[in-house]
Amino acid sequence: MKLSTRSRYAARAIIEIAKKSGDKPITRKIICENQQISSSYLENILIVLKNQGIIKTIRGPRGGYSLAKDTSEITMYDIVSIFEGSISAVHCVDDPSNCSRYENCPTKIVWEELMAAQSKVLKSFTVKKLIDLSQKDLSSDYAI
Repeated sequence: MKLSTRSRYAARAIIEIAKKSGDKPITRKIICENQQISSSYLENILIVLKNQGIIKTIRGPRGGYSLAKDTSEITMYDIVSIFEGSISAVHCVDDPSNCSRYENCPTKIVWEELMAAQSKVLKSFTVKKLIDLSQKDLSSDYAI
């Protein structure tokens, strides 16, 4: 599975929102600057995330974006599936009726296992976990 730029940028934007928002929302400009994403491209991603209930917008001079869910409730699977749809490598795993040979296919087990493994990994990483891991990496002690 090769992820689109939209999925990757959405993940980065959500993590940026989660890290910075705290009591107040974060502006699109700050997300763009910190993540080096063009404003118009990010705007389209943020609209989708808002429509999917991942983020919320606050209007006004002190407005911006904040998460609509707790960081422990948003997984990479949620983000990727919003922008990629199915993560299956082949269509028949999603809908076996698409293939007349599905029941007797000698390779279907590979595609089913691949999808299951990808799902498991993506679901195992929450926004909270990614933030915690990134902060742990930044605070590592390299003293000799």
